[in-house]
Amino acid sequence: MREESRAVYRQAIVEAAMRIFGQTGFHETKIADIATEAGVATGTLYNYFSSKEEIFQSILEDGRARLAAALAQHAIVEDPLTRLREVVRVMFEFLEEHGVLFTIYMQLGANPMDFRRCDDSGDEEFRQQLLGLIAGSIAEAGDRVRGDFPAQTLAWVFGGLMHGAITDWIVGGCQPGLRTKTDLIMEIFLNGATPR
Repeated sequence: MREESRAVYRQAIVEAAMRIFGQTGFHETKIADIATEAGVATGTLYNYFSSKEEIFQSILEDGRARLAAALAQHAIVEDPLTRLREVVRVMFEFLEEHGVLFTIYMQLGANPMDFRRCDDSGDEEFRQQLLGLIAGSIAEAGDRVRGDFPAQTLAWVFGGLMHGAITDWIVGGCQPGLRTKTDLIMEIFLNGATPR
C-alpha cells in the first residue's frame, strides 16, 4: 500500500512538472512551482526527487521507454520498407505529442539523431537500437535499395533526413504536421530529390 502511495505521489509530481516545464521552460521553473502544481509541499517533493534536473531526467527516461516500446511493436513488420516508414511515423507522432518537452530536451543540448553523442547511457542505448533497426531494415530490403553503400551508411543518411525534418519542425515552433513528413522522408530516401 505504501509503495502504491509513493508511486501515485511520484506520478503526480512528474505530471505537474511536465505541465510547468511546458508553460515556463526548464530554466525558469522552480521546484516550488512544481510542488504547488502537484499539490504537495516542497519538502514532500524532495522525498521523491532531489532536483528539477532529476525530475526532468525521469520524464526523459519514461518517454524514451515508451518510444522504444512503440518502435519495438513495429520492428516486427514483415516488409522492411514498410517497417522503415513505420519507424518514421512512430517517431514523428511521438515527437508531435511531446513537442514542448522535446524542445526543452533539445535546448538542454541533446540531439536524439546524433548517433555519436553519448552523454547519457540511456540515450546512447536508444540511439544504437534505433540505428540498428534502420540499418537492419535497409539490409533486409536487398535490391530494393542501393547496394553500392553499406546499410549502416544508408542508415545514417536516413537518420539525417529524419533529423532535418525534426529540426525544421522545431525551428517552425513545433506546429502540428511533423507526422505528415513521413511520406516525404521515404520518397526522398528511396527516390532522391530529382524531379519525377
